Amino acid sequence: DKLQRLVVGPLIVMDVYHRDTTVSIVEAGVSEVNAFEWSSQLRYVQEESDIRCKMISASLPYGYEYLGVQGRLVVTPLTDRCYRTLMSALQLDLGGAPEGPAGTGKTETTK
Repeated sequence: DKLQRLVVGPLIVMDVYHRDTTVSIVEAGVSEVNAFEWSSQLRYVQEESDIRCKMISASLPYGYEYLGVQGRLVVTPLTDRCYRTLMSALQLDLGGAPEGPAGTGKTETTK
């Protein structure tokens, strides 16, 4: 049914992305938590009673914002790079404005 497809589709996209990321980390022989290949992944960490989003040296509080069930674009290396840039900017109390041609996923990535 349509609702199931709307819910399961994004889960499959993210599952494939996480599988590919895990394979690339294993193939790179990463064994240290400080390795860039690991620290550059978006992680959710519980610290005491707070949940934080971590990526590289950025650590931001989790916002508990629910955007509802939405379609999900495929995550590419450019998407990862955008996440790293925006997380680092937010850590420095700055913002970001992705730019590029229409229909390339800028709004979806920023959500």
